[in-house]
Amino acid sequence: MGNKTPHQAPPIKGLRLFFEALAGSGLFTGYFPIAPATVTSFFTLIPAYFLIPMPLWHGIAIVALFFFGVPIATDLEKVWGKDPHRVTIDEIVGTLVTFFWMLPVVSVWGVLLGFFIWRFFDIVKLPFIDKSQDLPGGWGIMIDDVLAGICANVVLRLVLWIAVSFLPGIGNALVR
Repeated sequence: MGNKTPHQAPPIKGLRLFFEALAGSGLFTGYFPIAPATVTSFFTLIPAYFLIPMPLWHGIAIVALFFFGVPIATDLEKVWGKDPHRVTIDEIVGTLVTFFWMLPVVSVWGVLLGFFIWRFFDIVKLPFIDKSQDLPGGWGIMIDDVLAGICANVVLRLVLWIAVSFLPGIGNALVR
């Protein structure tokens, strides 16, 4: 097998695995050598920003990517090992969940604030979120990010409500 470092993924075999790696790694952003989950989440802010004012499409995207991601994450885990860092489709879903049904619609500043709140919950992993990773295969990979996204969504709503209600200068900068 050669001199593989622990950070090298095994070669992808077959067209199916190539496309699963493409989708499962967030268009290969999961291959970024430093903080691939954060990089993927950051790039996901672009579609998230445009989906925020369209809650129906936003919800459809979340559900579709979740159920698309579970089998992909399961397959890639078989190739790359338990909860591989290159699998970042879960970060895409978690980022989208963070901004779901965010009305009033958040501005670019609100999206950046949500990004930091989301990354906090994804990295810190509250005990119930951490425990959810014990689910088998892709379910464990995907569900912890959904739960972290829900926590980030709730906290972002609370911060926006406080800012808009009591700090209008800041609040107006966070919503469009």
